[in-house]
Amino acid sequence: YEKYTTIYQEYSPEEKAYSNDGSIYIPPEPEPEPEPEPPAPPTLEEVQETKVAEMNMTQQAVIEAGMDVQLTGGEKEHFSLTQYDQQSLMGLQSLVTAGEENIPWHTSDETEHCKFYSNADMALIVATALSFVTYHVTYFRDLRIYIRSMNDTESIEAVYYGIEIPETYQSEPLKAMLAARGA
Repeated sequence: YEKYTTIYQEYSPEEKAYSNDGSIYIPPEPEPEPEPEPPAPPTLEEVQETKVAEMNMTQQAVIEAGMDVQLTGGEKEHFSLTQYDQQSLMGLQSLVTAGEENIPWHTSDETEHCKFYSNADMALIVATALSFVTYHVTYFRDLRIYIRSMNDTESIEAVYYGIEIPETYQSEPLKAMLAARGA
């Protein structure tokens, strides 16, 4: 570097940069960042899968929120149906089948203690839970098929959980469940 006579120094307005030939290095202005390209609109398949995922989350939330059961004494109680609750109820079904009369369980109300239910009441709770879960799983599966059959984004985006599924996309089990509900 001995043969070079320009002394390099970063230039800033506060500092002076000199060289023995009188030149001052001024770095070039940085080039502006290019504007990001707008994202491509989602494909039809992406819109369908986004809606299917949304409906699946809604279905799971509806199931976990649970259902009301009118017990043999006429009172209504609410029962949550988390995965744990569902597994526990399936286990308690064996106690119902065995004829046990005092079957311990809890309502969704966390302020209430666990209590005993009669065999008839537990049979109602288990049967209602099974029916409730089966309906929502079946409904969601048919809804998913219906969503994936749609060919325009606007129709897909208009879908909500609980929408009436056209009969063409209803499975035989869903048709039977809807008929039993009087829908």
